[in-house]
Amino acid sequence: MRRIHALIILMVFVFTSCQTIFNISPYESYLKSLESSGISKSSMGKKWISSGQNALLNPNESIKLPFKSEIFFREIIPTAISYRLKYEENAKLTFKISSKGKENNGVYVDIFENNPNKNRVKNLYVKDTIFVYENNNTQNLILRIQPQLLVNQYVTLEIIENPKLAFPVKNGANKDIQSYWGVAREGGFRKHEGVDIFNKKGTPILAVEDGTIARVETTNLGGKVVWQRLGMFGQSIYYAHLDSQAVSVGQTVKKGDIVGFMGNTGNAKTTPSHLHFGIYTGSGAIDPILYILKRDTIPAKLKLGEKYLGNEVIIKTENGQIPINVLSVSSVGINYADYLGNLQNINQLTINNKIKAKYKPNTLVQNIMDEPFSEGIPIAKFNANQAFKILGYVDSYLYLEQNEVKGWVLKE
Repeated sequence: MRRIHALIILMVFVFTSCQTIFNISPYESYLKSLESSGISKSSMGKKWISSGQNALLNPNESIKLPFKSEIFFREIIPTAISYRLKYEENAKLTFKISSKGKENNGVYVDIFENNPNKNRVKNLYVKDTIFVYENNNTQNLILRIQPQLLVNQYVTLEIIENPKLAFPVKNGANKDIQSYWGVAREGGFRKHEGVDIFNKKGTPILAVEDGTIARVETTNLGGKVVWQRLGMFGQSIYYAHLDSQAVSVGQTVKKGDIVGFMGNTGNAKTTPSHLHFGIYTGSGAIDPILYILKRDTIPAKLKLGEKYLGNEVIIKTENGQIPINVLSVSSVGINYADYLGNLQNINQLTINNKIKAKYKPNTLVQNIMDEPFSEGIPIAKFNANQAFKILGYVDSYLYLEQNEVKGWVLKE
């Protein structure tokens, strides 16, 4: 097995050097190394490839943000873990991935659009990384994480959602937003095209993103206003009712720079000091609140199966009591590989180590098998006269341990 692993490393080195030339992802490069070495035709190679494919077709979990998961990839179980998540165009996602193993291995991290084409929008091979994902459109995404073959790898994953733009009022909070998009104005003659954020007069108003000041003017409606352009073809940001402006036309500003100070100029003279904040695109104004609304960034606690991560445990099913390997534990659910290597997802893990039924192995049994089928492969000789421990059962087979070997034998 170690010789195979060494061969894989050599082939990966060869194909990694070709990534830039042929513009293929790290995952695709590794797959080509498996094919070139012939390992893709082995049992382990086939399982690794099918696991990656199945992860895209049937993601293990649908997640809510913020999210945290701990994953243990076992060298004897080729596995890919995948998650469904929704990306909103008004947000940015921060991914934090950390992996540990005896060797200096990383994991393949690929993000795809969840559509028939499965367009890849991000691809990495990393050990530890933090990266931010943004897009101009709302997307349904699939995140797939998969290590190389024949490595034990412990991985932690965190995904945090933040607003795409910074909060425009210094030291401001969500509670300061007290007038919302679409509220009737002037007796219903028009609707509010923005949000109002209240604070003390003179509070600094901050640029929500890097950009260029397009207009600095005074109008009857907005009073003293500042218009900021985000990029050459980006959105226009509107800051209104300022007590004073602190920028000039054509000036380049960075996120967090002061563009003015809060007031109540224009048609807000009779109201407390506040900032009218608006966002405009080529097709008009859009609701800005989710672009600046601060999110919860602390993930929920992990499920109770955390202490079993990476271990084999016994659970009860309709067919019996079966061994499973706990592969990942998140704030949403638990993923495990059953005795056939199939990935399953459950909300809670209930361990059942006690065998109530008085089952006995068939005394004519000669071998301990790797699977509970007649086609199973013998992995050790079974001796009915030596001590053994029954761990589980399914159909007509018992799962037992003898001389530190675990496997399947026929029932009596």
